[in-house]
Amino acid sequence: MHSLIDGPNSYRVEVSGWNVRGVFFVEKAMLHWTDTGEKSVELISPLRESCMVFVRLIHATSAKANFPIAYRVLSIATEDSEGRGCVHLSQMSPNIDGGENGIGGISPSSKSAQRLKELSN
Repeated sequence: MHSLIDGPNSYRVEVSGWNVRGVFFVEKAMLHWTDTGEKSVELISPLRESCMVFVRLIHATSAKANFPIAYRVLSIATEDSEGRGCVHLSQMSPNIDGGENGIGGISPSSKSAQRLKELSN
């Protein structure tokens, strides 16, 4: 079992969404965040590239409200020996104007990195 924070750039999260068969799933995983802002999780649930998943940070105390954040699946690496695939993620923009950075757009990684670090404190 992983700790809530496994190193400076790893966070315990809950990932949810619809798998390749259209079945809703909820899975606990570690979100890995590189210094360049790339995010990935290892999941058992089979997903499609470009699908949307929701990632919610799990805090040690239940007093803090955590809301899921929408991410787009960029790519999926081959499964490991335990059947987990490495899923590379990109945060989706909540803008509703439909412009270039509208729904499905990618927000700046530095801004999203700062937000997650604030949430983990």
